Amino acid sequence: MTVRSLSLSMAFVSASVTVVAAPRAAKAVERNTPPPSFTQDAEQPLAALQDVDVIEHLGDKIPSGLSFRDPAGHKVELDALTGGNKPLLVTLGYYRCPMLCNLVLDGLVKAMKQSGLIVGRDFQAVSISIDPDEDAKQALSTRGRIWASVGGQADANSWPFLLGDNVGSHMLADAVGFKYVYDKTSRQFAHDAVSFVLTPEGRISRYLYGVDVLPRDFRLAMVEAGAGRVGTSFDRLLLSCFQYDPVNRKYAPYALGFVRIGAGLVFLMLVTLLTVLWRKELVMRRRRVA
Repeated sequence: MTVRSLSLSMAFVSASVTVVAAPRAAKAVERNTPPPSFTQDAEQPLAALQDVDVIEHLGDKIPSGLSFRDPAGHKVELDALTGGNKPLLVTLGYYRCPMLCNLVLDGLVKAMKQSGLIVGRDFQAVSISIDPDEDAKQALSTRGRIWASVGGQADANSWPFLLGDNVGSHMLADAVGFKYVYDKTSRQFAHDAVSFVLTPEGRISRYLYGVDVLPRDFRLAMVEAGAGRVGTSFDRLLLSCFQYDPVNRKYAPYALGFVRIGAGLVFLMLVTLLTVLWRKELVMRRRRVA
């Protein structure tokens, strides 16, 4: 096997059949999983990988009328999840995924806990399968594990795990720019490690990449999507000092924001000083008159 074909096979390991956006996940695959041969033609995986991508559609509104099924078979309208006053965290994947999808979910739970935000109180979440052949048992298994990790806050209202079909899942994936490919030989899906943050109105606000999301980025993304309805006043102040860096795909210090805050503090100090001096001068005048 050539170095080229070996590297291509490695990129197709299970759910990280995907171009893993997080280097740590790729290293874990490299250490623990022998490279399977998904096809005898090295050019076939390359062609498939060319179709795996994330094309950001920031500001776009997801289509209305999309519906999915919960593990009990009940119809769930996505509009019902975006019609409230909380941002919505969306993950697309599949529950029988042997690696990447679970890593993405685990990373979000970790970031969520460390951020101090609570699902159901500060935001809502939904996980939707892109595999039309998955059954309720697979969804229930993943749901149970994640709900247990989150704690008592997660339930069917705050974080449902839904089953999709070829129509609804594809429409939602196209709307958020989530390009994935099904490999018939391995029976796995190739896709990136990414989750999506929607505003309460259903507009795409932010993309969270990788399996190890920074708690600060998670919190700021929710505060930003919530437009002041999530987090504290300090969070909104912090958001003015940090701006999303699309190159590094994370929030970075915003120099102008710090300058503005510094100027504001100097102004407040100056006003305070002048007020104190004016009061002292007023007291001295009154004493002279007396």
